[in-house]
Amino acid sequence: MSPVVSRQLVEVIDTRTVTRTHLLAPDEVLEQALDRWCVSPWGLRTTVLSPEDPFVLAETCWYVADHGLRLRRRRPRDGGAADTTTEIGAVRIAVDGAQWRCTDLLLGLEVVPGRPARVVHDADFAAAVAGGVLAAADADEAMSTVHRVLGELVDARHDLGTWTDSLGLGSLDRA
Repeated sequence: MSPVVSRQLVEVIDTRTVTRTHLLAPDEVLEQALDRWCVSPWGLRTTVLSPEDPFVLAETCWYVADHGLRLRRRRPRDGGAADTTTEIGAVRIAVDGAQWRCTDLLLGLEVVPGRPARVVHDADFAAAVAGGVLAAADADEAMSTVHRVLGELVDARHDLGTWTDSLGLGSLDRA
């Protein structure tokens, strides 16, 4: 069983200070330096190295504000591109100059090469809705976003490259 989420998860990416900050609790902040970042017409791509993580070498995220999406790939230390899972999360993104504020709506999809997408974080989502952490409008937005993306992936025959091309991102493997 998932723990009850006590508040929405927020991260702030600042391209001026080249940092990603996770607001974990009122007095708890985790700040990470960005290894790479690039603002494009479709959104923002960031990469953060994970030298302390024994399993993950780096995490690359694509923030697509117009579609309410964050795509996340964690590159494993001992695997190839075929082993890479892509997580597509429903988020709310507000862009203010060099700052990108991303509020996680706690529901998403996981795409594994060769398999259909599957819904993930549904237990956390349900706990957040039941606990009043996620407002009804946010829950509706998350469900609508995940449903829309799942339909788009079905139309693309679960081919992630075809789907990301339709968003203007191109191949995620070039990151």
